[in-house]
Amino acid sequence: MTPGLVVTVLAEAGRGVGLGHLRRCQALATALAAAGANVEMAVAGEGWEPAPAVSLDWLGDTAALRAALDARRPDVVVVDSYRAEEPWLRALRGLAPCVVAIDDLADRALPVSIVINGAWHADRLAYRTDPDTLRLLGSQYALLDPIFAEPTTRPPAAQVRRVLVTLGGDADTAPLLAAAVAAVQRVIPDAIVDVAAVAPTPALDGAPGVTVHRRQPSLRRLIAAADLVVSGGGMTLYECLASGAPVVATVLADNQRLNVAEMARVGLIVAAEPSLEAAVARVAGDPSLRRALCVRGRESIDGRGATRVAAAIVGACRAV
Repeated sequence: MTPGLVVTVLAEAGRGVGLGHLRRCQALATALAAAGANVEMAVAGEGWEPAPAVSLDWLGDTAALRAALDARRPDVVVVDSYRAEEPWLRALRGLAPCVVAIDDLADRALPVSIVINGAWHADRLAYRTDPDTLRLLGSQYALLDPIFAEPTTRPPAAQVRRVLVTLGGDADTAPLLAAAVAAVQRVIPDAIVDVAAVAPTPALDGAPGVTVHRRQPSLRRLIAAADLVVSGGGMTLYECLASGAPVVATVLADNQRLNVAEMARVGLIVAAEPSLEAAVARVAGDPSLRRALCVRGRESIDGRGATRVAAAIVGACRAV
């Protein structure tokens, strides 16, 4: 490890954005810290607490960001926000030797040292980067907490008795949770249903057979306990695959659409569209399909992506 490597991670999270950016940044920060780096995370947005990070409007307050970077003098700055545009990134390169962009859209020029996209289809996107930019693209670079590299020991169940419903960390998705739980209970009325939520869920509080888990620092325990997961199409989807959990995935935002479509096409998941209820019924009623989904998921996402990315960042810093 490069001695004294200092890393600043700039993430956007909270209301209107969700927690996917924060979660993958935390995973990378954990892997970098395990490699010996001194890591600090600054988060722009509201409603993402609690998390081990500093609140900083780094997108809107340029002076505050410059002061923070001048104080830390980082070797590496990692940026995760769709609002980090080309001119802003070019200016940032004047403040740190190595700038890393976590991006899954490829919708703008990214003049950075390293681009990371751990999506299944990432290597098919047309990124506009500098000629010497290192591209870490594909599911082998999925930024998951290193705990997901540890295989679960629980074999696939013969029947679906426990279902996890998790639709991301954006409060705007809270109304969808009740509808998803209702669909699950119509298909599997005797199942125990765990719900991972951030915002209040009055329609589900106290509902028979339903337990709401709020602001979980990690979903690993809930995923490992589930016989079936109903998930959004963001980072949680990759956590489920790494855990060997069968998944019915629904699209919650446009940037998730290709993710869900591609994974469903190759048989890693079952898509909820056009009918969540029908998809749940299909997976719940077919033990062989669930077993196949468990095996394929674990074979495709091994949970070591953050460790690979951390090693690549260290290597790039050594080269500089």
